[in-house]
Amino acid sequence: MKKSNLRFLGLLGFLGFLGFFTNNYGFFGFYSFFSFWVFAGIQKDEMLSKNIAKAGLNAFVAFILAYPIAAIVLSILRTVDAAALIIGGIFAAQVLTFVISLMVYEKQGDLS
Repeated sequence: MKKSNLRFLGLLGFLGFLGFFTNNYGFFGFYSFFSFWVFAGIQKDEMLSKNIAKAGLNAFVAFILAYPIAAIVLSILRTVDAAALIIGGIFAAQVLTFVISLMVYEKQGDLS
């Protein structure tokens, strides 16, 4: 069987080192992507692919719900600092939604 390609998201963790060179603490959040290397030892199967698809859908729905709210807030505030914070917040919410959903789906097993 093939290995899961989800492990390649762990490479995004190296972006965290930019925080040391740029003195921008926002890059340190990328270290959390190293946790995707856990999937290097997991064999890819149909259940994992199904759970990844369901977790991805949840992350997409989180974005669709957060984007209009962000657009309204940004139209009111009109600052670059608020835009950076909101964009980072939406990205973090998407990633957390994906990871938590995937953990829940993998723990539940095949209930459908």
